[in-house]
Amino acid sequence: MILGPTRAPRFTAHERRVLTLVAQGHDGRALAEDGLYPSDAAAWRGVADLGCAFSGGECIRWTRIVHLTTSRGVVPVLHSRTLVVPGFQLDLLRALAAGCELTEYADKSRGAVTLTEVRELLVLLCGRLDARNAQHAVYRGHQACLLTASDPLPVAFRTAVLA
Repeated sequence: MILGPTRAPRFTAHERRVLTLVAQGHDGRALAEDGLYPSDAAAWRGVADLGCAFSGGECIRWTRIVHLTTSRGVVPVLHSRTLVVPGFQLDLLRALAAGCELTEYADKSRGAVTLTEVRELLVLLCGRLDARNAQHAVYRGHQACLLTASDPLPVAFRTAVLA
């Protein structure tokens, strides 16, 4: 868990561009199509290597990479209007920022939500944040001031999941 901003590794202009595009929701295929990597497999490996720079050599999920790069100022965040999201969607957003997978989130909820409900929550969260996918939702969460450098905060696993 990151308790506050720490010094970020130095990145080349190419690496910063890759990290910015990842924060904007690009996947490995899109990075390869943009000519940043020779193939989507090379893009996945390249982004994983960049994530390892933040975690002391440990592989981390792309959502966690986005949280760390925005928290540490590697990827610029232009703040937008502050949004209000339901508590259960904020819980999911924090879990994504922590690098939690959807299946892991459902398992850790101890029956509060099913995997299907978690997927529905992600769709609702992405819709509210106008995000393309989970990693873009984390970036948008930073833009809307829903996440900070001290996040991820404890996840409450709200029981009121669907309205």
